[in-house]
Amino acid sequence: MTIATVNNQTFGDKRELVRQVNNYLRDFVQRHPSIDGALVVSVDGHLIAKSIDGADSTKRLASMGSSLMSLGNTVTGEMEMGLCKNVIVENEEGFITFMHINKKLVLVTFTTTPNGLGLLLSASRSCAERLLQELRKSAEPAS
Repeated sequence: MTIATVNNQTFGDKRELVRQVNNYLRDFVQRHPSIDGALVVSVDGHLIAKSIDGADSTKRLASMGSSLMSLGNTVTGEMEMGLCKNVIVENEEGFITFMHINKKLVLVTFTTTPNGLGLLLSASRSCAERLLQELRKSAEPAS
């Protein structure tokens, strides 16, 4: 069973935004059968939202994801290549991507599909852009 939850404390009173992120991650994973899971984590290592089979190591993954993005920013800064947009981890059984949504949030996605990196990157970029749009909409003052 896929678990889709959001940390309400991180978004404070923005319950509608929390619901949208929760629903969007769940739909994202369902629309892309080759993607095994997705998380939204803060750059300071907190799990914000997840849609993933099983839930054993998601808090640790959130912490490691923020550390990897920080390391990516440090490396690209040293190389004078600008900010790190994403980090890709290739392993024996698949791929994990860590991708900035904005300055405070990171999208973590993974697949165990052989040769699934292209789809994972493309779908993850679309997901991150959509989540950014929703965050921007929620920040606009109500008319």
